[in-house]
Amino acid sequence: MPKRCDNKSVGILVWKDGALLMIERKKYNFGFAIPAGHQDGDDPETTAKKELSEEVGLTAKELREELKITLPNPCKRERGTHHDWTVIEATEWSGAITPSADETKNYLWADKEKIAQWARQLEEFVKAENLSLDFENLSQIVKATNEDLSWQERPGLEPPMYFIFKNLGLI
Repeated sequence: MPKRCDNKSVGILVWKDGALLMIERKKYNFGFAIPAGHQDGDDPETTAKKELSEEVGLTAKELREELKITLPNPCKRERGTHHDWTVIEATEWSGAITPSADETKNYLWADKEKIAQWARQLEEFVKAENLSLDFENLSQIVKATNEDLSWQERPGLEPPMYFIFKNLGLI
């Protein structure tokens, strides 16, 4: 039986020396994003700690909620039509980065210019697909990036992250 989407996701901001920890997803949704995952019945703080450990091997010690936003981004799970996002900053964390072999293709510490470059890459992709980078088109944009092999080989910012980062003032 396929997993059912609870439509609740948590993203985790981890900063070091002015750079944000970003991962390149190995599978759906292709692109660069902060560590994130479904709540699956847990509260946002428990999910943040679990996902940070699972995706990059770090331990979150102190957390602070930064944003709540509902995005119309679909997922592969049954009933995954949208996500109520909670974005949490790990204000204190420890450990060495150990990327998940299943979920994480790559990781890096990205400054604001690198994040802006990935955002521009997504903007250019959306324009080339004759879409508009509007909130209402997010499901179409996600579909297009996940079906395009060149995007998968050289992705930019994962589409839901674009809107999250806009709301956080990162782009």
